[in-house]
Amino acid sequence: MNINELQIMNSERQNCGTTLTNNKDLEKNGYIVVRNICDPEELYHPIPRERGTLVYFRNDLNNFSHDPKGQQVEGSLSRIHHPQYKMIFKQIRKKIEEVIGRKITPTFYYDRYYFEGQSLPKFTTNNACEISCIVSISNNLEEPWPHWIKTTDVYTDAQKSLVLIPGEERSLVLEPGDALIYKGCERPLWKDKMPSPKPKLFGRKSKRELYSHEVCFNYVLADGLRSHES
Repeated sequence: MNINELQIMNSERQNCGTTLTNNKDLEKNGYIVVRNICDPEELYHPIPRERGTLVYFRNDLNNFSHDPKGQQVEGSLSRIHHPQYKMIFKQIRKKIEEVIGRKITPTFYYDRYYFEGQSLPKFTTNNACEISCIVSISNNLEEPWPHWIKTTDVYTDAQKSLVLIPGEERSLVLEPGDALIYKGCERPLWKDKMPSPKPKLFGRKSKRELYSHEVCFNYVLADGLRSHES
């Protein structure tokens, strides 16, 4: 077991059960998929030129910082607080509250463009991502590229001394407009390597740039253990 795996395991054990909602499926599995939570056309944006991380300020498309190397997924593009998603960040909050039966407070959001050959390493998020909502926007992939998530472990006692029933690793395919709502501080999430296109006749490879675009909205429970993060 490497250091990252050990950190995830410790984080999962420590945080398990600290984000309580009123949705039975979310409590059982740590996640829930909501189909067609919004219109993907409202979220669509052409692939930008930049790679790395863009951080936007004051709801101004011309006011941002650019770190070409600062990113969780090397070679991808992450945009924090892009103005296009400011209103949907507020609107989708109400839909999430209906699903989980709890009031939530927004913290931050970002969207990410993945490209051919990239993957998302397994991770658990920080306190500001107590309730995370990933929405698929668009892609041009020839086959599904699922998210993977580990469901909740069942422990022998309230002190979480030992795992009685280990959680399951499940793959979840999101179509544009679908959402994955999950307990970001509790559930490990990852994506395997993006599938490459199938070979064409005579071994010719398509010149189009494969990509997948999604946005992640993050919240905390308004009266939960992490409400101070808002």
